[in-house]
Amino acid sequence: MTVYSHSRLSCFEQCPLKYKYAYIDMVETEVEENIEAFLGSKVHETLEHLYEDLRYQKLNSLEELLEYFHKQWDEHWTDEIVIVKQQYGPENYLKMGEKFIKDYYKRYCPFNQGKTIALEERILINLDEGGNYKLQGYIDRLTEAADGCYEIHDYKTNSRLPLVDYISNDRQLALYMIGVKSNYPDVERIRLIWHFLAFDKEIDSTRTDEELDELKKETIKLIDRIESEERFEACPSYLCEWCEFKPVCKQWSHLYVLREKPENEYLDDSGVKLVDRYAELKEKQKQVTLDLYAELEKLEEAIIAFSEKEGVDVVFGSKNKVRIKDSEQSKFPSKHSEERQRLEQKLKEIGKWEEVMQLDTATLNKIIQEKQWDSTLLDVLSEYVKLERSKRLYLSKIKEN
Repeated sequence: MTVYSHSRLSCFEQCPLKYKYAYIDMVETEVEENIEAFLGSKVHETLEHLYEDLRYQKLNSLEELLEYFHKQWDEHWTDEIVIVKQQYGPENYLKMGEKFIKDYYKRYCPFNQGKTIALEERILINLDEGGNYKLQGYIDRLTEAADGCYEIHDYKTNSRLPLVDYISNDRQLALYMIGVKSNYPDVERIRLIWHFLAFDKEIDSTRTDEELDELKKETIKLIDRIESEERFEACPSYLCEWCEFKPVCKQWSHLYVLREKPENEYLDDSGVKLVDRYAELKEKQKQVTLDLYAELEKLEEAIIAFSEKEGVDVVFGSKNKVRIKDSEQSKFPSKHSEERQRLEQKLKEIGKWEEVMQLDTATLNKIIQEKQWDSTLLDVLSEYVKLERSKRLYLSKIKEN
């Protein structure tokens, strides 16, 4: 069976069609890597260089490290690298990388927090006893701390600081933990450490054996799903902006065809004409709908006024009739308001919270209208609930005798 990786699994979860292009069809595209990936790789290489030199008892100064970063950037930069956020240029990302390295250097210098065991180490992970399900990965840095605990370090250049749920459910380092436990028999404890360089923050976590066993099962299930997949459908999202397969993807390929055409041919494209006309008609439909709603509202008001003036409950037309019915609706405090919070607390105090399913206002309204609770409890609600009267109209055909 295929040897998977965390990135390969994530690719399928993100978009099955992208997975097919990348790992099954092996589609080659002219689109180069994006600036975020380029920045991440250069920062990773610089920190690897730092710790590799430390192995040989050479401590780079901050200036030397920044010089190395600039050298790597300049040697590998090409104008083909994609910048999605076009309000920023390459120099902005270069400065970001400089800041990541400066902050990291100042936080950890002289870098004696632990003994480095491996850098960018390829690790093989067995998910089952038979060795049928395998993954591989590359650990940014594996260290042994003073207390004997092994630490799996991962550098993140994300522009967002993740939530606690992300850390507790992150699959990548947890999978690496399985591999480390297998490859290093002397290991007793393992910490997972994320370095969020954009925020100069270190966050750590760990996993129990039970959690790792559950992760194995979930990952095997995902691999089985990938192996049995036949359709590989596209899953459009904001991540499409960074996808290298846009020129060949059915979700985007027409746009790339149009980009190659001069303006006069672009506007003459049959697809462009069809979509422009469709959008035009949908806009007209929307306006007609709004106009109809406005006219219907005026007619409803006029019919209600007529029924009140004439003292009737049904108004007849030539073929149809409209029945006007008084209705009473409970109006509840708006969500997130202080009054709403007090109402929720009151329902909990009187032991009725579960019955209204966390303040399902439709359920609570029915309870009030049908007087399902005793009068004492209903009186408690009167402080928070207002009754609003309104008239509803019911249109029907006139039956012929």
